Amino acid sequence: MSGKDVPKDPDELRADVEQTRRDLGNTVEALVHKTDVPGRVKEKAHEGVEQVKETATRANAAVSAAAGKTTAAVSHAADKAGEQVSVVGEKAGAVATQVGHKASEVAGQVGHKASEVAGQVGEKAGVVAGQVSEKAAQAVEALPPPVQQRVEQGVQQARRHPGAVTAGAVAVVLLLWRLLRRRRSA
Repeated sequence: MSGKDVPKDPDELRADVEQTRRDLGNTVEALVHKTDVPGRVKEKAHEGVEQVKETATRANAAVSAAAGKTTAAVSHAADKAGEQVSVVGEKAGAVATQVGHKASEVAGQVGHKASEVAGQVGEKAGVVAGQVSEKAAQAVEALPPPVQQRVEQGVQQARRHPGAVTAGAVAVVLLLWRLLRRRRSA
């Protein structure tokens, strides 16, 4: 910030500081969300599993409702037709039971498949995380030894204080952004 851009009024200065803090907080939240790739993958996998389960439940309910309607229709026809229709009703009941069992079996298969897909997504996320880690390690190895030592120290500090490192990075990005924005408007 240049000297001529600093507000003279203390209230304006406080308002500017508060706005900068809000912007920084929003940026930190967005960066934290973007860096949580495994968490987002698990969240999407969980949503997919839930959708599949919900669809299977609806399908099971529809099949059960259809089986109930079929049984009711057969029961009504049995009242009118007597013994012969009674035999047909028993057969329809057996078919309805088979349909119900088949629907339960399909729902179980769908749930199993959803679990498999969730597992595969989790594995892919692990592979991607490993690849990112490997590329980062290769990049560090390509640096001169003194720089490597500084990077390793920085990584250790980041592991001990991840919130502070994230906040610092966001602050730097925010400052650079504001400087670039002011240069464009000037």
